[in-house]
Amino acid sequence: MASLHLLSRVAYVIAALAVGAGVAWWARGKPQLAPALPSAPVLSVEKLGRLVTLQVNYSDVIEVDIKRIQDIPYTPFELRLGGTKVLLVARGDCTIGTDLSKAKYENVNSDARTLKLVLAAQPVLNARISHEPREKGGSYFYAISTHGLEPFIPDSKNRVQATNAALAKAQSTLQAVCASPSFGSEARKNAEQVLTVAMAATGWTPILEWR
Repeated sequence: MASLHLLSRVAYVIAALAVGAGVAWWARGKPQLAPALPSAPVLSVEKLGRLVTLQVNYSDVIEVDIKRIQDIPYTPFELRLGGTKVLLVARGDCTIGTDLSKAKYENVNSDARTLKLVLAAQPVLNARISHEPREKGGSYFYAISTHGLEPFIPDSKNRVQATNAALAKAQSTLQAVCASPSFGSEARKNAEQVLTVAMAATGWTPILEWR
């Protein structure tokens, strides 16, 4: 009987080991549930840098007349010797956008996947007068004329000053045109459309605000 009792105990131990091994094998073989993933990260728009949303083409005729004047010593008067007149056909363009590196997030709700995206209201401008050849759409001097005694004065100082003044005036005029509120409003509207679509693609619904 003792031997039978011992055999029973041995059989019990073996069975227990078998069950334990089976449970361990089942635990290893059973697919493990993946931990819950965190909400998708917000699209990091600030890493996109500058976003250009509008391009404006520019063309204008710039007129500049630089007088050559000689002061009369010891008097408050001056002598007008002549001058140089320049007509410049100015062509160029400007791009308008926003600096996304200054963007900020507010009221982020990960459950509802909504947020407020605050953007810099000050537009970023890049205006340039084209110096390409005329046949490629660049600026060109339509006429350069002199009057008075200017044609008889050997140095070209006045003529150089007139051409440089025309180019500078064209650049400043282009910048003023591109800074108009209507272009700024259109650029912001385009930026809102682009950013809303981009963030919606990641599952987020943004409210955009310009400050």
